[in-house]
Amino acid sequence: MGIYITQEDKFVWLDLTEKLINGDKWKWLGHELYAVFDDDSEELLESEDEVDEALKLGLKVCMEVGFLPQEKKHKWWHKAEKIKVNGYFFVKYNDIKFGSV
Repeated sequence: MGIYITQEDKFVWLDLTEKLINGDKWKWLGHELYAVFDDDSEELLESEDEVDEALKLGLKVCMEVGFLPQEKKHKWWHKAEKIKVNGYFFVKYNDIKFGSV
């Protein structure tokens, strides 16, 4: 059992392929299972026969987890102490956090 994350939309899947191959299929058939293709598209598997066919074709058989949370992007000076002099803003060099955009 592992985690698979699609590249484009950062959707998280619980990869059950190994568990299903090793004979634990009966535990997972009550859940909505999907075949996840190499291009990150997916298809709902509606029967045990479809699950078997997906495993024979070497596809990932997964269960939905959800999207990764989006990170808030802050401006680099949002926490720095600011001073305005003659229309210009000044910040302390030590207050600036470099390395993140």
